[in-house]
Amino acid sequence: MKRFLALILTFLIAASLAFTVPVHVFAESSTQTTTDQQLYDNLADIGSIMKYITDNYIGDVTYDQLKEAALKGIFSSLDEYSTYFTKEEFKDFTKNTSGTFSGTGMVLTEKDGKIIVTSVLEGSPAEKAGIKSGYIIKAVNDKSVEGMNINDVVNMIIGDEGTKVKVTFDVGGSMREFELTRQIIRVNPVSYKIIDGIGYIKIQEFNENTISNIANALTYMDNNGINKIVLDLRDNPGGLLTQAVSVANFFVPKGAVLTVETKNGENEMYYSYLNNPKYKLAVLINGNTASAAEILAGAIQDTKAGILVGEKSFGKGTVQSVVPLPDGSGFKLTIARYKLPSGRYIDKQGLKPDIYVVNTQYTPSFKFNGTLKVGSRGNDVKILQKNLNILKFNAGPEDGIFGPKTANAVKQLQEKAGLTPTGVFDKNTYDALVKLLEELNNKDIQLDKAIEVLKKI
Repeated sequence: MKRFLALILTFLIAASLAFTVPVHVFAESSTQTTTDQQLYDNLADIGSIMKYITDNYIGDVTYDQLKEAALKGIFSSLDEYSTYFTKEEFKDFTKNTSGTFSGTGMVLTEKDGKIIVTSVLEGSPAEKAGIKSGYIIKAVNDKSVEGMNINDVVNMIIGDEGTKVKVTFDVGGSMREFELTRQIIRVNPVSYKIIDGIGYIKIQEFNENTISNIANALTYMDNNGINKIVLDLRDNPGGLLTQAVSVANFFVPKGAVLTVETKNGENEMYYSYLNNPKYKLAVLINGNTASAAEILAGAIQDTKAGILVGEKSFGKGTVQSVVPLPDGSGFKLTIARYKLPSGRYIDKQGLKPDIYVVNTQYTPSFKFNGTLKVGSRGNDVKILQKNLNILKFNAGPEDGIFGPKTANAVKQLQEKAGLTPTGVFDKNTYDALVKLLEELNNKDIQLDKAIEVLKKI
């Protein structure tokens, strides 16, 4: 039995390797023979343990369950980017990176236990049917989605091209049913517009549709005489390396974009062939800018093709190979690291922006506990002073003492809000303060800074 199980497991490993790298033939050495024997011995031990478990474990367990658990364990002992996928997990993973699937074109979010439509894709069955943002999904094919997570609901809605799905929505308290015919949906990860004479292009991810949609965006900019562009890579988790390099060929001057270094010492170079870059760039990054997005941003920074604005990026400087297995499962394995044109590595380090700007969210950190006026003291006064200073009303030192300067700042706030300028901080003034802070939160300070910089070039 040991030998039988070892042969099965060896076949599985050999089959998986055939999907990763070309087969090379080497002269067998004594070292290789020893290593192979160790492999067989270890596999025999694992097989024996699996057999013992299935024979003696008091619960129900199958070889497939044990194999999946074993593979999950193997990959969990590696780095955080190497992982084994079950059949369903691998299907979802490949669907997400391809940017193409068969469905209805609804973009969904989960909020407070509800599955809500946030938008619909242009030309999709959902758009043609008249489904709108804000619709709440109640059932799919007459099955309630109450208590289900968003992934399960999505898997119920997507399906083979040409098949139908019935979705029931709560629309303002009324139930509405739509029967939609699924079609091939190509996710466009690129959006663009012109803001005050400056081009703005956001790339949400690098899937198979990125390069074609970037080309469309740049054609639009060219037709409108735009040569200054904000490239927004914030919250872009990465994706396909080849797509990032292709996008770099629109912006990065001729030369290396990155070098991929493998374990065996082989280097693979990726290049830009752009002779004359025509766009002035400001690239927005933050802590969620990762992987392929960092490759593009880093190449732009290293070659002086543009400046980076925002916060330090995530710091993922490794490359993974995705390997499908014959049973429909698969795995992702870290096989290389990369360096940018300057020769630097950014793994665990990230990219530092040329101009550091934080989009800070401000909220009143206190409740209204009563009227404050000249002579009031305490922590509530100190927090009030802090929020007044955030809004550029000069309340003076944040010392917790409500003096004439704080009273004058309250008057300025009241005047701006259309209230009687009494200098007394009452409930109406508190509400006005909250409203102004919310308006400040809605401002994109990083984008504003990038536009400001480009206007000066």
